[in-house]
Amino acid sequence: MDWDNDGRHDLLVGDTNGNVQVFLNTNSNSDPVLSGGNFIQAGGVDLKAEGRAAPDVDDWNGDGKKDLIIGNREGNIQIYINKGTDPEPVFDSSYLLQVDGRDFTVSGRAAPRVADWNKDGLRDLLIGDLEGYVYYLKNAGTNSAPVFKRAEKLFLRNGDFLRYPDPNGDPRSRLYVTDWNNDGRDDIVLGGKDGKVMLYLAAQKPSYSPAVFVKRIFFQIQERAIKFRDRAKEKIKGLKKRLI
Repeated sequence: MDWDNDGRHDLLVGDTNGNVQVFLNTNSNSDPVLSGGNFIQAGGVDLKAEGRAAPDVDDWNGDGKKDLIIGNREGNIQIYINKGTDPEPVFDSSYLLQVDGRDFTVSGRAAPRVADWNKDGLRDLLIGDLEGYVYYLKNAGTNSAPVFKRAEKLFLRNGDFLRYPDPNGDPRSRLYVTDWNNDGRDDIVLGGKDGKVMLYLAAQKPSYSPAVFVKRIFFQIQERAIKFRDRAKEKIKGLKKRLI
């Protein structure tokens, strides 16, 4: 990521307090030397992204300037639009990413990556979370006004969810999208809280096995049932508060 447009790779880092720092490369791309780091500001003060900031940089609204897309501890995605220039970004307030008209939330520690996952020319979102899953949000709008109607977990070719393995608790998936083996298909590099890195190569073709098909349908129905249950609980809580 070239933060100041000087042709050199810089480093953007989020921290546990919700701050984001940029470390500028003062040497070269082949032999980088990083500066001491500067806190990125929003509205004239150090940016705060609700803790455990996981930033990505992209031109979110298609105006040719880099914006910030930041996941946080609560499982939300905060969007900071650049009001300055591309080489000298300036940020003010943020707004929360929405899916189907609701604030998008995962189990916690959301970690977004912008990528054109389905190769239709539009920026989509892939998001890691506390439980180790990877969510896919297809852009149903445009590159200047992204719209997301649903969020779905990515599957493996065998019908299981793509999930960072961790038998001891919440693995906290963090991802990067790249064509690792130069076969023309996007692969996923996935990190977790144990410090290891998993490589998931794109399958050459999907599986049409009946067993895989049934497994995926079962998982999807299970996910919808859980969401319906959680929404029902929220409504009941709301009614109880009104009655008190």
